[in-house]
Amino acid sequence: MGKRRGQSRVGYRKLTPTYKARLARNGISQRAWEDGADLRKARGHTKDIARVESPLPDDVITDLIHGRGEPGDFAEVSNTKLPSWIPTDIRADVAAALSQLPPPYKWEGVVLYPKAGGNTWGMKVTLNNTYHDELEIEIPGGGEELSGAHVILQLLSMPPEDDDAWANWDYDDLRIDRTGSS
Repeated sequence: MGKRRGQSRVGYRKLTPTYKARLARNGISQRAWEDGADLRKARGHTKDIARVESPLPDDVITDLIHGRGEPGDFAEVSNTKLPSWIPTDIRADVAAALSQLPPPYKWEGVVLYPKAGGNTWGMKVTLNNTYHDELEIEIPGGGEELSGAHVILQLLSMPPEDDDAWANWDYDDLRIDRTGSS
């Protein structure tokens, strides 16, 4: 693992015993330190990792994304206050998937890629925060027209113009990796 942006480190031997103990408590060994492990948790900076708590239950999201949604799941999406940046006319399975992400003005880039089996795709969002965190979610699969992945691609290529949450989103920050290796 390479160094993170803005990161400089002294040798492990120069660290204080107290700091070494803190690293060890958080699973960072000398080897991990030397390999450039992510130290945010050990330093107490975990709140910067911005996974959004969806207003929908995890099982509803999973069922909808995998095509196992039942009428009650669709009703739950309709009756739940979703983040305002998600268009109200978007499909329930797509809305459920996107509800796990922060608003687009916090995104630096997006990669869409097919997952093994092709039933779902992955969506990796790099955030424009200090650490350039990456969030990865599953989205409804298929690349064909009207599939969940296609609906998300359309949204990313033509976002709502009247929504400030999309103001900084740039289509050039989208990449599609058809190899599924992202």
